[in-house]
Formats: sequence, structure tokens, C-alpha cells
Amino acid sequence: MADRAQTIIPDSHRAMPVELERDDTVRRAVVRIARVLRDHLEANRPVAMDGRNVEGVHQVRVALRRFRALMGLLRRDYPSATLDEAAARARMLARTVGEARDWDVFMLETLPGLSPLGRAGINVAGLLPPLANPLRDAAYERVRQVLGGEDAEWILHLMDRLAEGALWDEARSPAGLKALEEPAADFAARHLARLHRKARRTGRGFTRLTPPERHGVRLALKKLRYASEFFVTLHAPGQKGGAFLRRLAAAQATLGMDSDVLTTGRLLERFDGEAGGEMRHVLGAVSGFLCCRQDATRDEAHRQWRRFRRTPVFWA
Repeated sequence: MADRAQTIIPDSHRAMPVELERDDTVRRAVVRIARVLRDHLEANRPVAMDGRNVEGVHQVRVALRRFRALMGLLRRDYPSATLDEAAARARMLARTVGEARDWDVFMLETLPGLSPLGRAGINVAGLLPPLANPLRDAAYERVRQVLGGEDAEWILHLMDRLAEGALWDEARSPAGLKALEEPAADFAARHLARLHRKARRTGRGFTRLTPPERHGVRLALKKLRYASEFFVTLHAPGQKGGAFLRRLAAAQATLGMDSDVLTTGRLLERFDGEAGGEMRHVLGAVSGFLCCRQDATRDEAHRQWRRFRRTPVFWA
């Protein structure tokens, strides 16, 4: 299983835009969003379990992140033990799928990017892949177990109920049920404004932030991006929301190096028990190389952050 096919995954297996209508209520908007999330997860679960196309695991991870983002929005306004359980189960699945995805990125992107070290005589290619491949295969085995297990089935069943509007048939307070009839545009504007404020607050004093703090900015931007993708058609049909989403995605992407370095450092810790001075030398060289590359992206990340902060929001 070490060599996995890099075939192109069909567009039908990727996250599709959520098409909402201006007069949708929260209840109706959740139905539409849930259908997209369910179809996205259902299409990619067998691909991820098969394991030969790494895009399957990546898309399942995205589907679970989007689902958790939706749960985060709903739980703030409509407290529910069912939604709490959904968030907890999705977090567990995402953690397992995320580990496999991290090893994929390490093998397919990080290691090839370390080729300058090889030209300098540091034996990265000879030492790290033989150690990483068994760990990657073990992570994929855990993916097959959890995606074929009770938690994944439970989440898919919940998505079905959300997509059919049936979840809200559970006993709830009259006030809670009435709140579901709130215009989705109002719900979206309130939460998008909150997430936007939080992202700007997290990135305050950007040039003084440490790498872990910049990683926190990226996470805040990611939550804002998922919510924006859910609701952009309510406030900015056509291309009106495109500029905001592009700037948001660009800022998130330039901060990806901080995430990559943190993740790679965690993966490299798995090799610390390997004896030998050469291994210690290689691990030190890799860590230093990635930190230098991270530092080199700081100015670009700051530039993209400034551009994002100046971009008008689409829901105002």
C-alpha cells in the first residue's frame, strides 16, 4: 500500500457549491447544506477506504471539516445533545483521517521539497521513507476501520436526517423551533460577522506573532472560509463574493507553511527513537531547513493578510 495511485478524482467527488435562495429560512438552508455535505462524504468514503487514491482521504477530511463547521454554527443558536454528539464523533473521525492525510503530505510533498538537502549530501531519501511508509500504511488501516465503523454510519444517518429536515422533528422548545424560521440571510450575516471579527482579532499584530500563533490565525480563517462558502449565494450571488473568498483563500494558503512545519515536526518525533548519529543529523537538518523556509514566507503571509483585512465583506 506504500505506492498509491495519483489518479484524478471526478468533480462529483469534490465539495460542490451550496446553492441557497434569498428567502430560505435557517431550516431550509440547513437542508440544502446537509445534502451537499452528505453527498461529498458518501462519494469519497469508499475511495478513502480503498486507499489507492490519496485524494479520497483528503476529500473525506474536507467533508468532515465542513460538517464540523456547520455543527459549530448550529450549536451556538440551537443547543442539542444530538448536535453535540455529532461534533464529537466527527472530531474523532477527522483526527484519524487527518493522520493519514498528514503522512500523504509528508511523503508526496514534504520529502520531494527536501531535495536540496539531498544535493548537500544529507541522506533524507534513504533514511526517512522506509520509516514513514509503515506508519502511513498503519494510518490508512485505521482509516478503513473508522470509516467502516459505527461513528461514520451514525454521522451519515444524521446527515440524511438533516438533509430531509427530519432532525428538527425532535422535541424542542417553541422558541427554538421558531428560531429555525429565522431568515437564513440574517443567521448567516450574524455568524459571518462574528467569525470575521475573531479572525481579525486573532491576527492582530501579525508581524509579531509566533509560528504557532500564525497557525491559530489560519484555523480562524478556515472556519470563516467554510461558513462563507455555505452562505455566499445568499448575499453575493454570481461573482460578487468571489473577491472576498479569493483573498481569504490566499491568506490561508500562505499561512500553510506554519501548519506544515508544525505537522512535520510532530511526524519527525515518531523517528526520534531510531538509533544512529546519521539519523539525528538528518532530522536536525530537516527541521532547520523547514524553519528557514517558514521564515522566508513571513513577508508574503503578511502581505496576503493585509490584503484580506482590506477586502470588503460580502454580507454587509
